[in-house]
Amino acid sequence: MSAPVTPPTGGSPDIEEPSRPGTSMKYLGGRPYRQYLIAYIIAGAFLFMNYSALPSILLPNQIQTIEFQHFFSAYPQVTAEVLQQLSGGTYTGADAAELTEVYHQYNAARAASMSLVASIGTFFTMFAQPIVGVVSDRWRSRWGRRSFWIAFGGFAGAIMMIAMRFSTTVGMIAVTWVIAQILLNVMQAPLTTTVADRIKEDKLATVSAIAGMGTMGGAMLGSIIAGNAFNAIGLDAYYIFVVLTVFGAAVFVLMAKDRSSLDLALPPFSWKDFLIGFTVALRDADYRWVWLARFIFFLGATLTTTFSLFVLQSYIQPALTQAEANTYAPLLSLCTLPGMLISMIVSGKLSDRIGKRKIFVIGSTVAAMGLLLLPIFWPTLPSLFIQTTLNGFALGAFMTVDQALFIDVLPDKDAAGRDLGVANVATNIGQTLAPVLAGVIVAQIVGPAGYRAVYIAAFICMLIAALAIVPVRKVR
Repeated sequence: MSAPVTPPTGGSPDIEEPSRPGTSMKYLGGRPYRQYLIAYIIAGAFLFMNYSALPSILLPNQIQTIEFQHFFSAYPQVTAEVLQQLSGGTYTGADAAELTEVYHQYNAARAASMSLVASIGTFFTMFAQPIVGVVSDRWRSRWGRRSFWIAFGGFAGAIMMIAMRFSTTVGMIAVTWVIAQILLNVMQAPLTTTVADRIKEDKLATVSAIAGMGTMGGAMLGSIIAGNAFNAIGLDAYYIFVVLTVFGAAVFVLMAKDRSSLDLALPPFSWKDFLIGFTVALRDADYRWVWLARFIFFLGATLTTTFSLFVLQSYIQPALTQAEANTYAPLLSLCTLPGMLISMIVSGKLSDRIGKRKIFVIGSTVAAMGLLLLPIFWPTLPSLFIQTTLNGFALGAFMTVDQALFIDVLPDKDAAGRDLGVANVATNIGQTLAPVLAGVIVAQIVGPAGYRAVYIAAFICMLIAALAIVPVRKVR
């Protein structure tokens, strides 16, 4: 074993120096530990704001504006009020039959366009995280292995969000969103891996909970900011998230400085080993089951959020206008936050204390499944508020303990960047397939029944995800 690396500013009782040159120190507590958590929360919160603000508010508004102009440009009589009546089936004008048919075409088109943009963007990101994970595992820099990629992903991703702001066709939106998502994932993958790099095993779930509070809190606030900003300044709302993303990346790199990786000892690079390396973790049965469960969970979860703005306008009764939907969609997300934060703190600490993971992951998945019955049988705004509020507890427990479970079943801790990147592929594949499946369902089933079928499909996914955790043997 190599001799411990001497820290550049002298020893610290709060830091365990790496035994392998070029890798990260471990935080034992004190100021370095707190400083890392603060920096991680800021960077994660501002990054995850994009994952709610863009796909749930800005993109669907941008896409449905384009589709509205395409289908209704020849019908100047279609105002926001008329559109609301058409969605609820209450329009009684002389041209009701004609406009109702056009509305159904418009509804299918906006769903198809949104599913196309969402699925293409997520498809390409599934390759970004494991690749940048492997590259960052081998990266030599005086700033450490992860910092360059965190900064590059954040700054370059922000530039592409500006390009999204000026996209005027669905095709342009798809291309710019693909590139932006890839770059944001380039920031996310090494940022997430710093938890495995710097946190000792007995604090993994606790830190995952605290860090998760920041990321999920950011996701909730992102949609609130986006909804109100879009109603006030339209597409210029993109600039808010450009600034926040750059700020978050800079704060983490400067505030949570890593050990130099210039002395990192590496075996010779081999393309064959590089490609085969992505399959190593999946050869482990426990890792494979956890991977499958995460994939199916996020498939189900994303099914219900892909068209959340359209659900408010076309599924619940009474239906909302576009402006009303932009107001209520963020409020629904905000209702998730209290339960999520409470659940993250409690489940993370309790999981670490009793040394169990499976029961938390299974229980949270089953809870999320049961709550889907509310919008299935009671499609109203109050129902959605109850469902999302209670679902926060389920999501908080799942996000916290599932991440700790993945770290526990890693077959090779020295390849954490690569294998956690592969773990994130499960999330990305689920999020890729969900818009496609949801788009097909809504396009094939006319009217509100299409959105109800989406919720039913999500219910089935959650059931399968819970069952997939049962065979895990290595971790209780």
